[in-house]
Amino acid sequence: MQQRIFSFALLWSILAVSLWLFGVHAGVFLIALLAFFTQLELYQLFEKMGLTPMKGIGLTAGLVITVGAYYLGGVDSGNDLFVLCFLFLTLTIIRLDLQAGRLRSFVPTLFGLLYVPYLLHFLIKTVKLAEFQGESAATGMFLAVWVVAVAKCADVGGLLVGMQVGKTPLSVISPKKTYEGAAGGVVFSMLIGIILAGVFHELAPAGMSWWLCALIAIPIAIASIASDLVESAFKRQADVKDSGKFIPGIGGIFDLTDSLILTAPLGYLLFKYTLF
Repeated sequence: MQQRIFSFALLWSILAVSLWLFGVHAGVFLIALLAFFTQLELYQLFEKMGLTPMKGIGLTAGLVITVGAYYLGGVDSGNDLFVLCFLFLTLTIIRLDLQAGRLRSFVPTLFGLLYVPYLLHFLIKTVKLAEFQGESAATGMFLAVWVVAVAKCADVGGLLVGMQVGKTPLSVISPKKTYEGAAGGVVFSMLIGIILAGVFHELAPAGMSWWLCALIAIPIAIASIASDLVESAFKRQADVKDSGKFIPGIGGIFDLTDSLILTAPLGYLLFKYTLF
């Protein structure tokens, strides 16, 4: 637990310092980096399941989607890049698979591209959305960081509350998670969402009231818990405890980003239809 808390604090410190020094460019770089290693670890889990994803092609396309989402085109550039990468990968992988007399790389390669970099690129789209609506890049980054904080605090709150009062198992996929812990995680996320908007009110959009923060935090926290369970299912299928050993007390990069994958597009949509 102490290692987990130390790693959690260190990672948030790195994020804060990077954004302070380099602004939105640091945010785009960090998201692209996290997406790259998450996708790599997912491909490694697939390999443990006996699948054969084409890692080089998939990871390259993933980088194009995440980095290009900010630096190429408008707010929908990530979607356009995904379509182009999807078509290219489909044609390439099918050709290579059929030459080898099998079709075992197509699904895992494309799923890894869709599930990780495409969904995580919505954090970058959140920044672009704010800029497109006339807000500053700093406001866009605040919204993206707000989603990350709310999602991750659902995990932290769920762990702390679950350790104290958790009794009812939430899922057979992850026996340590409980309904009591999940409820505590949702409440914790609501509180963090309200606090962040209050402390950084100068960066928050005008319509981001305390009650809207609390309301939006609920589905984001629930999606965070579901996203974490999806990764747990992958790890169980691959028969591993953690996706890697890169971060002390946490595990791999996928263990760090798991709760962000489903919350990134949800946060983007919630902001799009409530704030803008």
